[in-house]
Amino acid sequence: MAEGPYAMSNIDWLLREAMDARVLKTSDRMVIDDASWRATIERVEIGAGLRVFLTDAAARHDITIEARDDRADQWVGSQVTVAGHADIDFLDGEKTHATPAQALLFRPSGRCAAYSIKAGERFHSAGYNLDIARVRRLFEDDVPEALGPLLDPGIAVSRVLAMRAARPMRTLAESLFDCGFNGPLRILMIEGAVLQLLAVQSDAIARPLSRRSRAFSAQERKRIDEARDRLLTDMRCPPTLGELALAVGLSEKRLNAGFRALFGATVFEVLRNERLDHARIAIAEGARLQEVALRVGYNHPNNFSRAFAERYGTPPHKYFARVKAEAPSRLPRSRLLKKGAG
Repeated sequence: MAEGPYAMSNIDWLLREAMDARVLKTSDRMVIDDASWRATIERVEIGAGLRVFLTDAAARHDITIEARDDRADQWVGSQVTVAGHADIDFLDGEKTHATPAQALLFRPSGRCAAYSIKAGERFHSAGYNLDIARVRRLFEDDVPEALGPLLDPGIAVSRVLAMRAARPMRTLAESLFDCGFNGPLRILMIEGAVLQLLAVQSDAIARPLSRRSRAFSAQERKRIDEARDRLLTDMRCPPTLGELALAVGLSEKRLNAGFRALFGATVFEVLRNERLDHARIAIAEGARLQEVALRVGYNHPNNFSRAFAERYGTPPHKYFARVKAEAPSRLPRSRLLKKGAG
């Protein structure tokens, strides 16, 4: 392992499958192409307090990758997704989602987190870990109140702050992958982009907190989770916002605010994203584009194609062609026609 300011931390990725677990040692740049997935994962460590992870992965079947970090310092993490979707489990009861619509700032309670990616999914994402002491220095000890929960010295359960990922935020994340520089110039560019991301994310977290609701109680969180379950039970004929709010005993405004706080999207956006997830599976099976668009609520295929490309980073027909070429025998089974799947 290298010494000095650019020394690498020891980070392993544990690929967990049904009856198998394989440890993948992460180097500066890791390229994988096997039966489970095709991925390029690059790690850039800038000084002792900043680690950047650039991931471009395509799953050939459902996989879970567990990231393990042996660093002993305390840090705040970030995840900004350019394309695709991953479920994140911090293995202490806290779970969240990484999507192009939702960026994350988080503070893990432990040294592990599991990322789950569905078959046929491409996950294209930039993340960074920033030492807590450096965060305080960057803000000159005037840390925004919204970030306070992430900076406590000791926490029992991981903490996650989700925010809407506006296009400038995703553009910054994407710029980390191909900045046009090499060597020290690339390091400087990456560090600058990460600091901009921290500023943009901090602002995105602080503004909603300053202008809208108080913190959600445990009972309200339970009701919001129940609302999401009700919303997605039958996506062909979902309840209206008013019906949903009445069923769980919250106002429409409070319910929508709760969805933004817990899931990083409005009630409508959560439903749309889930429908697109099911559409992705149907397309991977070879269903006709117009048919799938109608099933998930789009009367015009062009509108559906634009929504699909924004969520997954590629138009539907190109997505199907790629999945078919990579794993023709492992195409996922669609649940679109099953009762309750939408």
